[in-house]
Amino acid sequence: MAPDDTTQRRSLPGGREHDAAMADLSGFQRDLLWRLYEHQPCNGLDVETHLEEYYGEIVNHSHVYANLDRLVDAGFVDKRDGDGRANEYRLTSFARTTLDRRLAWLNDRSAP
Repeated sequence: MAPDDTTQRRSLPGGREHDAAMADLSGFQRDLLWRLYEHQPCNGLDVETHLEEYYGEIVNHSHVYANLDRLVDAGFVDKRDGDGRANEYRLTSFARTTLDRRLAWLNDRSAP
């Protein structure tokens, strides 16, 4: 299975399935999740624009949507009909918990 294919959840003690799920994501997929963590609901174009500003370069449109779809399939993102033209993306509770755990882990490592 390719590294950016859908994540299979493992049943691990102490919420570690969240940590394992995060480890299975590509860096680009993590960046998509962080964008949704900060601003949701969000449509794909908003996500794309934010990532282009962050990376300082053009992001392939189809790459954004293909990875959003993978995150939907993996249970990290909920995709809904938006304003009739664009889909709306939101984090699932699993994704929010996963990102909260990741943020706590990063903060523990950056504390003096």
